[in-house]
Amino acid sequence: MRAQGRSRKGPRRSRTCCDVPARVAILSMVAGHAVMVMVMVITSLHMRNHNHSVTAISLTTSLHVLGMFAFSILSGRLVDRVGRAPVIMAGAIVLALACLVAPLSPAFVPITFGLFLLGLGWNFCFVGGSSLLADQLSPDERARTQGFNDLLMGLVAASGSFLSGHVFAAVGYGTMGLISAVLALVPFGLALWWQATGSRQRAAAA
Repeated sequence: MRAQGRSRKGPRRSRTCCDVPARVAILSMVAGHAVMVMVMVITSLHMRNHNHSVTAISLTTSLHVLGMFAFSILSGRLVDRVGRAPVIMAGAIVLALACLVAPLSPAFVPITFGLFLLGLGWNFCFVGGSSLLADQLSPDERARTQGFNDLLMGLVAASGSFLSGHVFAAVGYGTMGLISAVLALVPFGLALWWQATGSRQRAAAA
């Protein structure tokens, strides 16, 4: 009876090889989400402080959301074509660039372009990270692990929203952008490390 039960479940995979990319995927998504939330939440207040109209602020927010979701088909194709890690790294670079561009000037164009890049970078990190995570999970693991990932994303969003106002009040929009740009290097470093590790493992296996 025990042998039959094991045969129905199938062979167990090595958790050592599967846990590392799953953690890379989750941490990449969480770090990218933290960067996006912290800058996004406070930008409308920053624009209002510089006397932008409600219409201008609404347009900036709309273009940010466009960057977050409108290019998901493109990022999904890129993930399949060039790989999970390169897309995460590209997203991290775009996130860092966004955090540096948005504070360059209080004018409408730099801020709006920065917020659009912020959404696009988040999209690349999220699509690349969620694809890498899905690769590692069996059907039995998927709901539990993705549910845990969603919980972390929610906690990060709440924490980032709470902290962004305090950081903004303490150091200003420009310094907050620099801090966020540094944080954006976390998914870049994780994805680069995972890609290099995977290349060495494939070379050793060959």
